[in-house]
Amino acid sequence: MAYNKTSEERKWNYWKEQEEKKLRELGMEEEKIQKLRQMDREDFLEERRYREHLDEMMQDMDSIKQRDRGRFAQDIRELLDNIGDRRIYELLKGTEHQTLEILLLSTWGYSGREIAKIMGLAEQTVYTKRNRLRNKLKNLLKIESLWRFSSAI
Repeated sequence: MAYNKTSEERKWNYWKEQEEKKLRELGMEEEKIQKLRQMDREDFLEERRYREHLDEMMQDMDSIKQRDRGRFAQDIRELLDNIGDRRIYELLKGTEHQTLEILLLSTWGYSGREIAKIMGLAEQTVYTKRNRLRNKLKNLLKIESLWRFSSAI
């Protein structure tokens, strides 16, 4: 259920009024009551920001689930099974699981930012892992082309 700002504000105000009424009955100074109100208000606003952020993330996750339907491969094993080139397969088979997850999510069309959010990683980490894999593939292809060239001579 979505976070309802108005409802939560109303609940907070009611709670605060009841608390302040009791504090006044107990003889607490008005200045201290107001200071306590300010501190509680800051806590309430911080909690509200957190709830709103959480709400946005849940909506993002729902849209991600809807987008996942027409995927190339359902999981990493299926992704590896669909690799036709034996050398690339061997390279990917020796790659760490997290990098393979990033590769899989990339094949599904997710951006680096989205992958970072899904996996709970820093965005730069996702880009670094993708670039390292890309460089490994480039080196593999470079070695292959050199090997073909030298054997042709």
